[in-house]
Amino acid sequence: MNEHEQKPKNKRLLTYYLILGACILIIAAVAVAVTLSLTLGGNDMTIDDDPDQAVDGDDDNDDETPDDGDDDDADDTGNETTFLMPVTEVDAINSYGFYHNTTLDKYYLHTGIDFAGEAGDEVYAVLDGTVESIVSDPILTGTTITIAHENGLTTTYTFVDAAEGLEVGDTVARGDVIATVAEAMGQEYKDGAHLHFEVFLNNEPVDPETYLEITEK
Repeated sequence: MNEHEQKPKNKRLLTYYLILGACILIIAAVAVAVTLSLTLGGNDMTIDDDPDQAVDGDDDNDDETPDDGDDDDADDTGNETTFLMPVTEVDAINSYGFYHNTTLDKYYLHTGIDFAGEAGDEVYAVLDGTVESIVSDPILTGTTITIAHENGLTTTYTFVDAAEGLEVGDTVARGDVIATVAEAMGQEYKDGAHLHFEVFLNNEPVDPETYLEITEK
């Protein structure tokens, strides 16, 4: 091979290597650019997510406090209210619960408390309220006075004589005399003269001892 033929061949090899090197550099540059793009993009997503998570966490914490307060309020049914005793001399002869009525010789749920007394003993309103009804049944229960109070409470006073002038719709205060104990009569005649006292919460009977402190007035 002569000198003139060797020179063009060397030029072609040099050109080939230059092109190959340029291609390698371009591919490397593209790879680096893609890598940087993915890395920066991932970092941006992480930065965006962190504030969102912090905000969500704060919202959850903010919601917990009022909810706890509301639950506490939902549990308050008014059972902490303490009534005034409806009679001066406290002698509970029959409690709320299973009861044998000696007058009728029957067993049933006694939905109140009986306070023994003498005919003419004063009967007091246990809480402020409004007279809802005054009903007389001369055969079974004599007179029953019903007083409506706040928080869904009502109280009834049976085997009584209503105080003079007391009428439906009257407003009464805690401790007002609303009646006197009547002579023994009706379906609990054999228990003697007494006040039959009942409590209702949202029209359902409840044990009066939930609200009463069985002590002297």
